[in-house]
Amino acid sequence: MNDMTEYGQVVQISGDVAHVKFRRSSACGRCRACGMLSNQNEIIVQMDNTLNAEVGDQVAVSIKVQKAMRASLLAYIFPLMMLVLGVFVGWLIADAWPVFESADVMMALCGLVFAAGAFVLLKFAAPKYNKSVSSVYKMTDIKHK
Repeated sequence: MNDMTEYGQVVQISGDVAHVKFRRSSACGRCRACGMLSNQNEIIVQMDNTLNAEVGDQVAVSIKVQKAMRASLLAYIFPLMMLVLGVFVGWLIADAWPVFESADVMMALCGLVFAAGAFVLLKFAAPKYNKSVSSVYKMTDIKHK
């Protein structure tokens, strides 16, 4: 997949980081590369302010689709996989150590604990992972207000 270019508006500057708001365009194929969910019409993303944009400026932003999809995969699929693994572990525990009357309770508890653990792991790994995907969005052009 190639890079794609979208246009957004700078809504906030924090040091060397620009917060850019994108609105879903009519040409949007809903690929979710930008991070927008299907029911969202806008999203704010952070990126290096390499063009010294100011609040209100319109900017062209190159989005590396493959990196964006990889980030989405990690954010959505990893917790789901951990939930399924937790349910399986709960089934094994319930079979070996019947604490609850129904194995479903142990399976549900373990599934929730594993899914919550996945979100905790993602939270702690975020600083390192953010560095590797920080180049997903890159300002390529600016139109001052």
